Amino acid sequence: MNDLILFIAVGCLTASQVLQKLGAQRRLSETKSARQWIAALLAPELIGAALTIAIGTLLWLYVLYEMDVSRAFPFLSLGSVAVVAVSRIFLGEHVSLYRWVGVLLITVGLTLVAQS
Repeated sequence: MNDLILFIAVGCLTASQVLQKLGAQRRLSETKSARQWIAALLAPELIGAALTIAIGTLLWLYVLYEMDVSRAFPFLSLGSVAVVAVSRIFLGEHVSLYRWVGVLLITVGLTLVAQS
């Protein structure tokens, strides 16, 4: 059960990053006045980002209470792997070969931690 909560927390934190990117691209490009900033911050993408980061943080606190931090913390790196993949697939961002190699190395490290 704790592993599931850990993965949900990482998923929420990953979703928050993607929603922040979408919100920044869609809502902040022409924002100049304080009123425009407030309107941008109330956009669905940025509200979703705030909610997912809040939920992810609450779940992360639960994970820290229940698990050894030396086992749980490396799994936050899974968020980096997920953000790279999601940004490539859904945002159409270019991901260089070196970045994919980095993702592979993170994945290998996570596999080793999971087996310990």
